[in-house]
Amino acid sequence: MRLRVWLPPLADLKPEAPLEFEILNAQRRIHSRGEAVIAELPQGLDCELVLDALDVVLLEVKLPKLSRSRLARALPALVEERLVADVERVHVVATPGDAAGQAVAAVVDRALLKRALEIFARAGRRVLQVTPQPLALGMSPGGWRVRWRDGRGSVRTEVFTGMGFESNESPPLDLRLLLAQSVERPSVIDVEGECDAHAWSEALGVPVRQVNATSAQGAPVVLDLLQYELSGGIVRWQDWRATLALGAALLLVALGGLNFHAWELRAGENALRDQMAAMLLETFPQVPVVLDPLEQMRRMTADLRTAAGTGSGGFLSTAAVLGRIAGTDSVQSMEYRNGTLTVRFLEPIASTATEREALARRATEAGLALRFEGDRAVFTAAQAP
Repeated sequence: MRLRVWLPPLADLKPEAPLEFEILNAQRRIHSRGEAVIAELPQGLDCELVLDALDVVLLEVKLPKLSRSRLARALPALVEERLVADVERVHVVATPGDAAGQAVAAVVDRALLKRALEIFARAGRRVLQVTPQPLALGMSPGGWRVRWRDGRGSVRTEVFTGMGFESNESPPLDLRLLLAQSVERPSVIDVEGECDAHAWSEALGVPVRQVNATSAQGAPVVLDLLQYELSGGIVRWQDWRATLALGAALLLVALGGLNFHAWELRAGENALRDQMAAMLLETFPQVPVVLDPLEQMRRMTADLRTAAGTGSGGFLSTAAVLGRIAGTDSVQSMEYRNGTLTVRFLEPIASTATEREALARRATEAGLALRFEGDRAVFTAAQAP
């Protein structure tokens, strides 16, 4: 359901002034009519405002091929030459152009329209659409539609065309002039309001019918004035409740996913730390407690490098000598501690005294002292003579 409110001239609009309204159902059938001030309009319904016909000027224009934002800036220039008012003070919108770019522009005083929207907003009313009165009238094929109230009226001649008029004559002089200027005369004129259908038919030369507006179908909105700069003023946070709820749900899902990912990373970190601790203890069994395996591994490795690089008895130099005199493929295990390299070989390479003497001689020539302790060969730095 929607509330369609027919406004008086915008300059005369006041919160305490009674307004005509209609309640439209989902198919835009007029469910009921009434009159009330803004504060007493039926509650819980969004509003559709119908502006007085004399507040809006409808002009035919040829639209250039521009983007929506650029067209909004160009529209005032397209109608400027045909306006009496200052173009800087008006709000201009247009219907979509046809294949040739022809469209109808609607021009309204910007300040007066904003004032009307503010009056409804202060009363807690949400305005969804604003349309000119001529285009809010129904239509019949080949006919015109007239709304006539107390010397003021409007006529709709086509889907996007119409005009307003004010007259003390019956029928109005403006309607006679419009008929005289029309290339195609209507087959019938339907009039909402008090009129002498027979007298009007005689005066206008066109069949006139007085229609019962209470059973009429509400015309769809074909030209909404709430476009461009005024389009954002009708949005309330309630309009975004579904979007906000969906956003909150997505945020919760994202946070849950991030937390789960963080848990996976923490579990991986703990597993990696345990592996590093095991590697540290396996490599350096003399470490009493593992606090920071990475830092402790760096420190122990640095100590080894320092020890390996000091003098001819260092590990690297001793191991290099061993490689030359015995071959690294024959070594089963090595242990280096305090300048002493203890080696176990895969197979005894010095099983006889002669072989041992030859190996010891080669070690001495390389600057190492060698002694045998069971199945182990112990290399130390030779003492200077």
